[in-house]
Amino acid sequence: MDTIIHSLIFQRILKSAVFILVAVIVWRVFKKLYLKTYAKKDTVDNLEGDKVTGSLTSAVMGGVKISLIIFSVLSLLEINGVNVTSLITGLGIAGAVAGLALQDFIKDTIMGLRIVSDNFYKVGDVIEYNGVEGIVIEFSLRSTKIRSIDTWDELTISNRNIDAIKKRSHLYDIDVPIAYDEDFRRINVVLYGITKEIGEVDGIEECQYKGTQLFGESNILYRIRIFCMPEKRPELRRTCLRIIQRRFDAEGIVIPFNQIDVHTYSADPVPKPKFVRQDDEAKDA
Repeated sequence: MDTIIHSLIFQRILKSAVFILVAVIVWRVFKKLYLKTYAKKDTVDNLEGDKVTGSLTSAVMGGVKISLIIFSVLSLLEINGVNVTSLITGLGIAGAVAGLALQDFIKDTIMGLRIVSDNFYKVGDVIEYNGVEGIVIEFSLRSTKIRSIDTWDELTISNRNIDAIKKRSHLYDIDVPIAYDEDFRRINVVLYGITKEIGEVDGIEECQYKGTQLFGESNILYRIRIFCMPEKRPELRRTCLRIIQRRFDAEGIVIPFNQIDVHTYSADPVPKPKFVRQDDEAKDA
């Protein structure tokens, strides 16, 4: 009897070991084939110039890995005599309860799938979240990690906050304030020259002079539009401002500050005219 029991235990252990070995081989073969076939199209350079895996590849690899683990665990339980059907039924009830506690996790996963399917952004893109602009350096179905293009601080964003995320484009506007006293014809000539100089800066894809943008309270805003890689924007913006400042100084153009007009009145009140109705004048007559 003991020999039969030991034989059954040995068979189960052997089957489990073989199954685990097969699962590991399947995972490695899938990973190798996928990376060889598709991952090269889904890799970008990070800020250090190293190749990093894109959003789609990360999502696919993570999803397949989790699915394979779940399938392997259930199969191993079945091999070792556990009634998986009853277990799944019980897990279904427990899952409904756990689902309430895992709402955020589920939301993150669903939104992560939405980001991938809609190609909203991927690793290497620049996004903005709560006023912070950063380049996407890591992506999973649960979260997105970005590195600020200003401070290089790293921030992890839950994918359920997708509504607060904006993908930044190559377009960026610089509004230049000019005093009302300046001749607008002369200002246009100067700004056209500045636009041409900015367009020759390394890293600027294109520069356009858009002209008058707004009549403000203390100045007129003139707009210059540049196109550049979002991650290079902070440094290029400072370069553009230096060019504008240097050219304004050479042309004697002063950037105005906010002004307030103050009106004063005499201390003696001015008598108000008396209003007389026509019928009252008729009675007096």
